[in-house]
Amino acid sequence: MKNYFNKYHESYKRYGLISFFNQILSKIKLNIKFKDPIQKKRIYLSKKLNEFTNGKIIDGIYKDSKFIYASEFFLAKPAQLLGCYEKEVQEKIFELSKKYNLNYFMSIGAGEGYHAIGSRVANLFEHSLCFELEKKNREIIKKNFNLNSINKNFDIFGKADLDFFEVIKNKVELNKSLFLFDIEGDEFKILNEENLSLIKDSCLIIELHHFYLTKSQNEEFLERLKKHFKITFINTGNRQFSKFKILDKFNDDEKWLLMSESRPATMNWIICEPVES
Repeated sequence: MKNYFNKYHESYKRYGLISFFNQILSKIKLNIKFKDPIQKKRIYLSKKLNEFTNGKIIDGIYKDSKFIYASEFFLAKPAQLLGCYEKEVQEKIFELSKKYNLNYFMSIGAGEGYHAIGSRVANLFEHSLCFELEKKNREIIKKNFNLNSINKNFDIFGKADLDFFEVIKNKVELNKSLFLFDIEGDEFKILNEENLSLIKDSCLIIELHHFYLTKSQNEEFLERLKKHFKITFINTGNRQFSKFKILDKFNDDEKWLLMSESRPATMNWIICEPVES
């Protein structure tokens, strides 16, 4: 009981009364959520930047990719439009696609298709395959492909389960493929020994949700990967708003909010490259 009280008390001190009420409503299974002042501010900023950019990415590897404004609840949309969202991941996708002359991009946990579509607009791949749990997001992915005049060489599937390889095995060349995993902790389940042995000739980028597991479980997962791949790590780096003239319309506090990716912690990605035979 004391731990619960401390948790709610800390939430109240950190985020205010609205967040406290949201936690209570969630606890009693009521699907109602109130927006706190920071969220309201970010929604306003997101809509303004989408208006200024016409929904088109203005910088970076995915420059000129277009995305519909699908939901005000995705607060990192401005970072996407600026081209700095998961910038390090974009750079690694670019690097691996060139290094290994890749043709196939698999986005496992594709969201609204940011990387799948951005990488195609950048002409990094010839084929895109997306797995996405939410039906609404799958519909948005298709609309975003069409918005960018990409009308072929893409597939959209539902949730990726343990047998996801069966869905794609006849659609791709594994030694010409890059997998991007962003599945909120399920990477630990899906990337078991069997599946890793099947895709060991591919490149993998795995967003590591380390906070869902114990230290020993994370270590076991890394050892599992090392059996099949050469692994390195990247994490979220610095951002500079001074390079974006479009942000001159906003004050400094607003600029930092526009560039935020809304992470619960500093994120790390595991880069897996095939072991040379």
